[in-house]
Amino acid sequence: MSLALKPAVVLERSTPMSGAVELVVHHPPAAAALRPGQFFQLAVAAPQTILRRPYSAAWADPDSGRIGFIFNVVGAGSGWLAVRHEGHELDLLGPLGRGFDLDGSKPAIIVAGGLGVAVFPGVVGALVARGRQVTVLLGARTSAQLLPSGRFPGAEVMTATDDGTAGYQGSVVDLMPVALGRFPPPQGEGRGGGPEIFACGPTPMLQALLEKSRRLGVPLGLIQVSLETPMGCGVGTCLGCAIARPGGGYLLTCLDGPCVRADRIDWSRTADAFHG
Repeated sequence: MSLALKPAVVLERSTPMSGAVELVVHHPPAAAALRPGQFFQLAVAAPQTILRRPYSAAWADPDSGRIGFIFNVVGAGSGWLAVRHEGHELDLLGPLGRGFDLDGSKPAIIVAGGLGVAVFPGVVGALVARGRQVTVLLGARTSAQLLPSGRFPGAEVMTATDDGTAGYQGSVVDLMPVALGRFPPPQGEGRGGGPEIFACGPTPMLQALLEKSRRLGVPLGLIQVSLETPMGCGVGTCLGCAIARPGGGYLLTCLDGPCVRADRIDWSRTADAFHG
């Protein structure tokens, strides 16, 4: 674990999609240490807030020392962060946790529901840099809430919206058969054959994705998910981010995740919970 000991400085603030804010900060040591999918605990100074807030980094550029965070305003902490602007300092703890396992040569399908897209610009960039074929499935309630496809250079992007204002009308999960149909089917119950899937979004969306994947014959071991859970400390002390394992026991999202293979989680005992 590498910890950011000096404050990061905000370089830019923008609104990349409706309801979302992107902060670009400068912190060369953290940008160099970050692996796609890892997160930071950000200190906030909003009234009546005590705990840091967990945010996955959207992307990082080690050469310039920049890190991007994309988030919605859903509470006091994110509300405070949303009004930071150029010159403000942010106290970062991280990078923390485990990122995605991006090694290998399989084609990759990215499934992003809502703000789950926030973790993927850097992930897609890393996959493309490895020479892997990447298909990005983006889902949102309406077109204004979609991150622009230009944020995923080198990847094919397909979209789904609840209201039909962009792409397919319906859930992003419904695009899975189309995306999978372009590749040979997976072989057996292991991790061989077929594309690898990387997903992030609300827990109900992930559960729907896993059910769809089962019906399509995709082993859970070929699916990696980025979990969204409440975190108090981010370093395994408070136990507030426990996720049930198959057969009993728990994983800690902050240490064992947030990026884990789907077969390591008991989804029947996983609830939808997040705070901002």
